[in-house]
Amino acid sequence: MPKILRSGAMVLTVAVLTCLVGFVHARVSGGPAESAKVWMIGLLVCFGVMAAAALYMALVGLYHTVLALFGWDGGPGIVRKNPHYVPGTDEPLPDGTPLRRPDGE
Repeated sequence: MPKILRSGAMVLTVAVLTCLVGFVHARVSGGPAESAKVWMIGLLVCFGVMAAAALYMALVGLYHTVLALFGWDGGPGIVRKNPHYVPGTDEPLPDGTPLRRPDGE
């Protein structure tokens, strides 16, 4: 995972925890209820960002499922068989195996 995504996840986690603690503190401190509104909006923004990330991950999963169903990912395919798939060709090669080009070199 790229460092920017890990950093973004950390910032989002800290933001959610900060807003949650701030919201609970504002509600139980005995002050006016309006003081919790800023923390509530912060939580809603954080939850919106998490929902967008979850939607993105679901769409990527759906995309890869469609690729696998029709064999468009180079595998055997489930719905439509890939005519170019040779069993065993997707197995990893041992370390140090020289690779040959398709033209025979």
